[in-house]
Amino acid sequence: MKAARYHGVRDIRLEEISEPVTGSGQVKIRVHFNGICGSDLHEYFHAPMMSPMTPHPLTGVTVPVVLGHEFSGEVVEVGPAVAGLSVGDKVAVEPTVNCRRCAACLAGSYNLCREIAAVGYSWPGGGGLGEYAVVDADHCYQLPAGMSTREGALIEPLAVALHAVRRGEVQADHTVAVHGAGPIGIGVFLTLRAYGVENIMVIEPSAARRAAIEAVGATDIIDPTASDVVAELRERTDGAGVARSFDTGGAPATFLNAVRSTAAHGRVVVVAVHQRPVEFNPTEILFGECEIVGSIAYCHDYPEVIDLMARGAFPYDSWVQTVPFEDVVTVGMESLRNQTAIKILVDMKNLS
Repeated sequence: MKAARYHGVRDIRLEEISEPVTGSGQVKIRVHFNGICGSDLHEYFHAPMMSPMTPHPLTGVTVPVVLGHEFSGEVVEVGPAVAGLSVGDKVAVEPTVNCRRCAACLAGSYNLCREIAAVGYSWPGGGGLGEYAVVDADHCYQLPAGMSTREGALIEPLAVALHAVRRGEVQADHTVAVHGAGPIGIGVFLTLRAYGVENIMVIEPSAARRAAIEAVGATDIIDPTASDVVAELRERTDGAGVARSFDTGGAPATFLNAVRSTAAHGRVVVVAVHQRPVEFNPTEILFGECEIVGSIAYCHDYPEVIDLMARGAFPYDSWVQTVPFEDVVTVGMESLRNQTAIKILVDMKNLS
């Protein structure tokens, strides 16, 4: 089969490899669409963060690995001891793989597993940038009738966004600021709107991204290159600051602006992965007793995302585009790095 395999920094090869073998409790999926995310960009342009250069403690996998963790497709083979899935089912895959025995897993917080692995980085059955992938059946969520596999490939990043909103403990009457309108920022905005939040302010320097989030319903958008974000948010809230802030940008400015514009007893949710340290004096949060919480991946969030998507909560035409498999690096990785695209899905269904 054809697959995009990661060998190291700036070394992704489009190769012909053997199809993965379906084991007990597993299914084989013919991949239809796979999304490229910021973690993939970090692996390719900077350094391996998720792809193990030595054998992974849970799976034993090491590079080269078939990339792709945001994907959906059709079940083409069902292994022994699988119930509830059949050949022909359209599914989305939850890619995190956990040990199921550490304290976090036993407490139900499997996204915090100490030995966490992931399909598309450290999994022997391949990832979504291969024609076929083999995954554990209990990591598959059947798509409802009428939901396309293109939509299914967006469930993973939208689950990241929904988990962040849940971590924020947002109420409908809260004022909320979303610092960054990339894929996760757009997902956070759409989830907030689905939760009944009306007063949402989006901060984004890119004109293209401002236009994209405006197209899905954002009406209060701030260009941080044209105004003082903290002063603007304070002014719009009569000096109090916003009740909830989401750092979806991953830059020092997005984090600092979020902290400095959040109200007393407010909450800042950091969901973006920061590539470099932020110089920050924690004394800044003392006098307002502001909370800063992290949000990583998802945990029991897929069913709610699928339900919201089925109800039309996640329009995507303005911020998602599709590229052929052959262009995964030259167009996919490069355009996301240069911010000439917001979200890219790789079409694996129509390989030539």
